[in-house]
Amino acid sequence: MKWIAYALCLLIFFSGFAGCSGLFRTLERPRVNIANIIAKEIKLFEQVFDLELRIQNPNDLPLAINGLAFEMEVNEKRFATGVSNQSLTIDRLSSAVVHVQAITTMWGLLQQVAAYQQTRTPRVTYRMKGTIYSSSPSVKLAFDDSGEFQVPIEPPK
Repeated sequence: MKWIAYALCLLIFFSGFAGCSGLFRTLERPRVNIANIIAKEIKLFEQVFDLELRIQNPNDLPLAINGLAFEMEVNEKRFATGVSNQSLTIDRLSSAVVHVQAITTMWGLLQQVAAYQQTRTPRVTYRMKGTIYSSSPSVKLAFDDSGEFQVPIEPPK
């Protein structure tokens, strides 16, 4: 009789545990792309750019964000870094634009100009990687996305 009671308790425990497994969903990482870049401050030792980043939430539940940190590579070289403490909620299966500042050094800018002078290609590749901080302190979502844009080149005179 004790054996039946023991088996029944185990059955109830594991069926309850299996029922709760739906609560522990894994979140798909958000996608982050550059929507726009505007030069804000050009100083001797650093440059500041306003970036508009489009964050896409591919999950079936809202994504509450209270900040992000990122690093931007251009043509496979580190170019800029940035942080934001802007809070927003991106609805399920939706996207939103967040405004951040990216800071680069004179050295990073000179590397990009020198590389451009050597290749003269109108296509520029970029890579955005970093972390999105959720409203829950234990949830951090890494992102790593890339793309390319075309630089308008004026014909030589």
